Amino acid sequence: MARQRFNRLNKPKKSTKAVVQQLGQKLPFLLLILAIAVIGYNLHRSHLFEPEISWTIDEKLSKSEIHYEQLITPLFDNKYLISLAELKTNLEAEPWIASAEVNRFFWNKIDIELTAHTIAMRWQDKGYISTEGALFKPEVLITSETPLAVVDENETPKFFEDYQLYQAILTPLVITKFVRGQIDTLAIEPDVGIILGHQKQERRLRDFVKAYNNLKQTSRKIRTRGIFDMRYAKGFALSYQQQ
Repeated sequence: MARQRFNRLNKPKKSTKAVVQQLGQKLPFLLLILAIAVIGYNLHRSHLFEPEISWTIDEKLSKSEIHYEQLITPLFDNKYLISLAELKTNLEAEPWIASAEVNRFFWNKIDIELTAHTIAMRWQDKGYISTEGALFKPEVLITSETPLAVVDENETPKFFEDYQLYQAILTPLVITKFVRGQIDTLAIEPDVGIILGHQKQERRLRDFVKAYNNLKQTSRKIRTRGIFDMRYAKGFALSYQQQ
């Protein structure tokens, strides 16, 4: 049986000129890709995208830029993916820093402004309560003449609100110590004690102000070491600090 033969059309070979023309058409595109690769490589090796930090540091903060730079340096492993939120978190973990405002102006050109806590009260002998009601516990304590606060750590926010209320009622008298345990007790300058109990403290404190203003001129002992127990339904009990 005869084999069937299939005739195939031979493709005409491209001339050298046609090949050169085809390569010439692709060459600009290839050169563009190469140029982009070269530019990208050089940019990566350059310092153009390196983080550049501009610092504004509250004068109440004692540590230098170098210290704060060390806190955030680990976050610069990938210079193309720097998280401003992580920078803020790392800086605000420092006990004396109340807030870190972090803003990006251009790529990795970053502005950081650090604000320090202002002490409103000393917290036991372990730390401080700020004027914003935040409890912070630095490793090194400093001398402060602010009122002494004795309260459990988890009760600090409400405690500070009450302190501000009590101080507003007492002004111009100044609270020097506020203890919150089972009951509230205060000390005011120079060494007058006030026992408020665990309820109706605001009303009892206003009653104290009236009683103290009426009695403070009658005896020096009252002004210097009187103890007013305001827990009575009618009136109060007066005793004296031991000398």
